[in-house]
Amino acid sequence: MKRASSLFILSLVLVAVLSSCASVKEYPKFDQVLVYEKPFDFTFLRTLEALNSVPGWALEETDKNKGFITLRNTEYGNLFDRDKWVVKFNVVSLGRKKTSVAIDPLSQRNVKGGDLLKRIDDFMKMSSSLKGEEPSAEL
Repeated sequence: MKRASSLFILSLVLVAVLSSCASVKEYPKFDQVLVYEKPFDFTFLRTLEALNSVPGWALEETDKNKGFITLRNTEYGNLFDRDKWVVKFNVVSLGRKKTSVAIDPLSQRNVKGGDLLKRIDDFMKMSSSLKGEEPSAEL
């Protein structure tokens, strides 16, 4: 009887420890959509340039025809950082001279999502101001 109760207590402690380790942090959802009065090709290129030089991140996959850019975090700490490893961006043509950039819904909860979107927006504004154009507005 004593052995059964100690085994029960041990299993309760083990379940408590494992469940606390397996919990995933809930990061803010970055569902902001950036809209630019620029052609698709230009916006895709500037987004690629902005994301290519982010410290701690590497381009993993790009496909201009499908309109996506995937970025992989190279500075994750352990298995429980799994949700921070990859961020996929969708670049969508909204017309001949209008394009949107957004984080794919499956990777919107990422600790650096807001910083990455800001970096893209800064690159787009910088390219507009270099040509003497009006910076685009965000949605």
